Amino acid sequence: MRIPLFIEFSGKNVLIIGGGGVGTLRAKKFKEAGANVRVLSLDFTEELKKMDVELIRGDAKDLKLLEENIKWCDLVTVAVNDLSVNDLVVRLSKKHKALVNLANDAKRTEVVIPFDDCVNGIRFAVTTEGKSGIVARIIRDKIRKLIEEDEETRNLLRAMEFLKRYMKENGIPVDIRMKMYFAVSRDGKFRELVREGKVEEAKEYAVRYLKEFIEGKREVRDESWIRF
Repeated sequence: MRIPLFIEFSGKNVLIIGGGGVGTLRAKKFKEAGANVRVLSLDFTEELKKMDVELIRGDAKDLKLLEENIKWCDLVTVAVNDLSVNDLVVRLSKKHKALVNLANDAKRTEVVIPFDDCVNGIRFAVTTEGKSGIVARIIRDKIRKLIEEDEETRNLLRAMEFLKRYMKENGIPVDIRMKMYFAVSRDGKFRELVREGKVEEAKEYAVRYLKEFIEGKREVRDESWIRF
């Protein structure tokens, strides 16, 4: 079963098999993430030729060439129409412990590359796991619009980020931090300040709330909604 993850790819080695449109998009995505990118293909798009990636002209069915490059990579993406290449890639990737993304086979792929975006520090990603890329794009765009129109949530993020950083910098124990994340975020006064766009006042209120809790002046009576 696949689980969603955000993985740091800066400095990682990524092999793209296929120099067409999909291979170009994959290469661009991983290059922008800071990865070292190689593209193995018989031909390359003009965009790829202009990119700062390593281009290797060759046939992916050349086992010696393929294995040499899979040994090098942390992840390999197959972006060609010939499905017979998948079997070779999967077998060699298992041997050399490389992750596999099959852009041409959503059911067999080990890694799914979703449609993702970011709004004011809120990262999100969507996939239908091969059912429809068009629908995944539409959902991604709807989420983006929702966040852009939701100023209260963006303000809440700013205030909660501050509280998290403040508690860590001041050595607040993790069990208290977890309680405060939930308790403060549900507090009526705090949410009112956030809703009115008074983010600095919300930050100050959150710190007072924390100090009062530590000093025993404030209780968190209902802890049923606190999730560790």
